[in-house]
Amino acid sequence: MIKTYKAFVHCFKEARKSLRFRYFNRKDKWGHIGKNTVVHSPSMVSGKQNIFLGDNVNIDWDNVIYAVNARFIVKDNSGAAVGLKVITGNHRRAIGEKKGERGNRNLEGKDVIVEEDVWIAANVTLLAGVHIGRGSIIGAGSVLRTCNIPPYAIVMGNPGKIVGFRYTPEEILQHEMVLYEEENRLSIDLLNKNYQKYYISRIKEIKKFVTL
Repeated sequence: MIKTYKAFVHCFKEARKSLRFRYFNRKDKWGHIGKNTVVHSPSMVSGKQNIFLGDNVNIDWDNVIYAVNARFIVKDNSGAAVGLKVITGNHRRAIGEKKGERGNRNLEGKDVIVEEDVWIAANVTLLAGVHIGRGSIIGAGSVLRTCNIPPYAIVMGNPGKIVGFRYTPEEILQHEMVLYEEENRLSIDLLNKNYQKYYISRIKEIKKFVTL
């Protein structure tokens, strides 16, 4: 009995390796897959030619990525936990048109873009037109619709709302000095503007939201 169980486990592990190699690591099937990048199986992926993943990207298992009519872009050193859902298209409805009459021919596509150093927690949904700024954290279960998330923001909820920032503007400058060349670093003016607009001026609203 024990030998049979061990044999089954061994076969299962080998099958998973084969599946991952065949369907998720073939670079000719994807728009781009960078170095040390993995999309874990099982996954449901459509439109691989529109998916562009940078270096050191890790997308955990049980994800659904539907990128048939627009791009899904994830830049270097970003990752997502289990249950990520990405949909790059929305159905456009016309007066007098029955539901499903045109199938997917009425899809309007918008890119979903995840910048560098972003962490996306479990069971997050990203819908068409979402752009997540560098260094952000998207909390578990969040749903993001067409929106621009500023760099280093912390987001939670459905619909997703900014509830804070990973660091103060000064700390972000220190962080970026380590990670990025000078010409690629964010300016202190932009960081201060975002911190004031999305956090300082909304503290009462944020406190109320996070205590719901």
